[in-house]
Amino acid sequence: MNIESFDWKIISLINLILIIYLSFFSVPGSPDIPGFIPHADKIGHFILYGFQAISLSMYLKRYRYQNLNTIIFITCFIIGLIIEYLQPVLTNNRVFDYFDIIANLLGVLVSLIFIRNI
Repeated sequence: MNIESFDWKIISLINLILIIYLSFFSVPGSPDIPGFIPHADKIGHFILYGFQAISLSMYLKRYRYQNLNTIIFITCFIIGLIIEYLQPVLTNNRVFDYFDIIANLLGVLVSLIFIRNI
């Protein structure tokens, strides 16, 4: 099975739903479990947004947009910014965090560089 034959639209949508779920809902047991790695959530932001960039890139490359990486970067930035802004508004246990946005953008940037070089 060729990696390009995957349904990247569905994969990207599932990843986006996972990002939204983890951003707004508490994972059972998570507040009671002490973190072994400080700021481990930033690793999660990096990975999830990086994979979102890869899945969007794989899906959108068939349309041959001229500035595909810029479109993906801006899209992921806006999604992350909206989520960060809405977290303190819609939840009682989440706050706006600039470092989450930085982790999101680093994940997107590294993924776009990686996918460009393969």
